[in-house]
Parts: sequence; structure tokens; C-alpha cells
Amino acid sequence: MKGILASDTKILQGFLRKHHFRVSTSNERFISYESPELTELLILTGASGKRAYRGAQLLGNMPEVTFVLSVGTAASLHKTVRIGSVVLCDRLKKLVGEMALWSSSSVTELEVANCVPMEILFKHIDESERNLIKGSIVTAPHIATNSNMRTWLGRDLRVGSIDQDAAYTASACSEISMPFAIIRGITSQESGSFPQSRYQIDRRSRSSKSNIADTPYRISEYIKFRLGSRIVSNRMNQILTRVNSLSVPE
Repeated sequence: MKGILASDTKILQGFLRKHHFRVSTSNERFISYESPELTELLILTGASGKRAYRGAQLLGNMPEVTFVLSVGTAASLHKTVRIGSVVLCDRLKKLVGEMALWSSSSVTELEVANCVPMEILFKHIDESERNLIKGSIVTAPHIATNSNMRTWLGRDLRVGSIDQDAAYTASACSEISMPFAIIRGITSQESGSFPQSRYQIDRRSRSSKSNIADTPYRISEYIKFRLGSRIVSNRMNQILTRVNSLSVPE
């Protein structure tokens, strides 16, 4: 069975509904889902930020789980990594500390093994290799919202995107020798300044769409973010439906 570790539940909501996933357990603010249709998938949500480490441990301790796929969103750090695309991580770095974004000396590199079945799946779904791509990710305590800083980070660290949890999943899986792969949907472009983490946190506190206009972020960037999230959600649906029957390393 494959364990799907989700850091951003929103992009999986449509997938969970479509395939009739139901809550199976709830533990430590993590919620697991199983489906009568996709019986080879166990989805665990609530693994954002540092909680991804514990989430990966929980999946790794389940005897039926033999492979972990980390699913979430990221922001682009390079113009070639387009909004709406999904990245299969082939190189992973981590920035630590409160001033991590301003100090490249705090970077460490983590080992990510090539997952050939996932690479083949990506090419099968997207023969042009324009929307489902291999790429590098850096995990940081915060998502850079300034476009100039994003460009600098991408150039200085030689990575294509930034997230807040991939490295924690990789660390936990490596410690328990659990095969894993990491995929991230790009919901914010390199030149944008809309902070996806702010939207995710504050979403429930907003009573109407008009509140967006009261923030300092341009409406056009908000629309791009929402559009990117919708495209990513659809592509994740394509990927995960096929992962159910995928032969992965054990």
C-alpha cells in the first residue's frame, strides 16, 4: 500500500470526493482516509511544515505501507518552473533558522533517490514534459513573498521551487529506510508576491471575496494563485489515480 502524505489538503479535496474517500482514523491532529475504489492508497492529511516529519513517521510505522508519496504545493523560484506545473523532486535542500532566507550558509542538501516508476508515470501522462517535470526544491521556514528574493534564492541555491515541508518528509523516511518520492504543485510564480501560506492560514477568517481587495496584494496575483491551485488540483487527481496501481520500490 502507498501512503500519501498531504501537506496541503485543499488540492486533494476534489480527489477525495471523486473517489469516495472516508475518514478511517484521527490521531495527533492527523486524519487518514481510505477509499473502496482506490484500495492501494492511504491518505494522511495534516502534515504541513515540521509536522511532515511526524506524519512520515506515522505512515512508516504502518506495516501495510511500503512507500510514501509526499504531496503538496510550492512556489516557483525560476521562470522556467511555471505556475500550474507539478514537480517531481530529484534534488532537495533545506534552509534552517529564523534568518534562513537571508543566509545561504544555512543550507544543507538531503539525499533523494530516483523513483523511476514515478518518472515513467509523469512521462506517460505528459509526453511533452512541460507540465509534469523533474526539478529541485528547497524547504525553508517561510515562503519568500518578495519576487526579487525568490529570484535571488533560485539563482544562489540553484533550485527551482520552495516549500515548507518536503525536507522533513525526506528526513523521516530516510531514517526508517522507507522508500519515498516528493511531488509539489506550483501555485505561485517566480515573479509573483502573493503569499500562498497567508491565504492558507487566513482562509477561514475571511467572510467574503471582497476582503481580498483590502489586502496589499494585487487582485491579479490572487486570481493567478487560485487558478494555479485549481490546475494543480486537477493534475494531482490524474497522478494519484494512477499511483494506486503503480509498482513502486519497497
